[in-house]
Amino acid sequence: MGRYLVAASPIPGHVLPMITVAGALRQRGHRVRMLSGAAFRDTATDQNLLLSALPAEPAIRPTTSRHGPRVVRRWRTGRAELRSAFLAPLAAQYAALVTELGRADYDAVLVDSMFTGAIPLLVSGGARPPVLVCGVGPLTLCSTDCPPFGVGWQPVAGRDYSAMNTFVRQVLFRADQARLDAAIRQLGAGSASVFLLDWPVLADRLLQFSVPGFEYPRRDLPHSVVFTGPIPGPAVAETALPPWWDALMTGKRIIHVTQGTWDNGDLGHLLRPTLAALGRRSDLVVVASTGGSRDRLGPLPANAYVRKYVSYPQLLPHVDVMITNGGYGGVQQALSYGVPLIVAGENADKPEIAARVAYTGSGIDLRRARPSSAVIASAVDQVLGDKRFRIAAQRIAAEISRSSPFDTIAAVLEEFGATPAVRHRDCPPVSDIAAGRQRNSP
Repeated sequence: MGRYLVAASPIPGHVLPMITVAGALRQRGHRVRMLSGAAFRDTATDQNLLLSALPAEPAIRPTTSRHGPRVVRRWRTGRAELRSAFLAPLAAQYAALVTELGRADYDAVLVDSMFTGAIPLLVSGGARPPVLVCGVGPLTLCSTDCPPFGVGWQPVAGRDYSAMNTFVRQVLFRADQARLDAAIRQLGAGSASVFLLDWPVLADRLLQFSVPGFEYPRRDLPHSVVFTGPIPGPAVAETALPPWWDALMTGKRIIHVTQGTWDNGDLGHLLRPTLAALGRRSDLVVVASTGGSRDRLGPLPANAYVRKYVSYPQLLPHVDVMITNGGYGGVQQALSYGVPLIVAGENADKPEIAARVAYTGSGIDLRRARPSSAVIASAVDQVLGDKRFRIAAQRIAAEISRSSPFDTIAAVLEEFGATPAVRHRDCPPVSDIAAGRQRNSP
């Protein structure tokens, strides 16, 4: 049996899938330790996992620029997020990672795609166990076939985006790349050698927690990328049904709306306008999940029911449309049940997730974080009135049903065996990947 270290950035949408993977490995008989924020110790304990706490750092907060054209807002937001979520925690994450590696002989390290503390380990040239990056959000890697990550644009078939990506790297984010290289040099590990958002290509594998059908086609996808399928929610006992559950069994159409568990400090972004848009309709039942937000939702219309958290295996089989700010896990859970989506999100990776929903035809990208009630009502009518949205969602659901994420992850780990720093025979050296020896997407 193997011994694995699983490191996750202290953000719920990153920690939960990583803890789920760690729990699945433990159930297969492996020894697994988590490295993440102390606030997630109880979550790890629920999965019978030990957790080493990262040093206390300022909490990573949602960032949104509200001024200027959307592309300018996205650049400003992206720059702020890179600095706060990718660059600021790097040194502390690296120190914690090295400390843990010094305590035990791990057969492999799994880190989420925001855990940049792994970068110095990857570029230092020293002995290390295999490192696998886990894609808990959309692929960030630059591609000639895709617009730069973060702008939320869908690719146009046949267009070459090389020049646009070069401009983003060398002009818009030049200063941030310099910050990354300076941070790594201060740790005595050289330089990154790749653009900040491309750093997962340095790892031995990139386990993308999705299916190819929910990603843009790329002819230059690196050899190291493995699509595992979405990670299901943590295994928990089925919750007791709320007293209003019978209202969902009356044949009325059901809309589910959520702002997730992270960017939900102001429920006026999405929940309140949704309730205003749909509250007077007799043919709909609205189920809202506040995700534990401290914000008060206010008066509820007669057809709306609210819970802090909702069991998706119980709810989603009955849902006709899901309205969300675009969390990667929640969106893919909806798609796994063939539920079409309406997405409104402006920070982090949410514009990219929304764009993929629109690109696949499985829903509507509202291209804003604060849609009006009129915009929401129109989008709901559009999705309910056009069966092509559900057909597209069901197509992705069928692909997801054919995936087996935990088996795939276990198989990848078995490729490396128990010998540190052994690279899989079919995976080209990191230098070759970075230089462009890449393959067609599946």
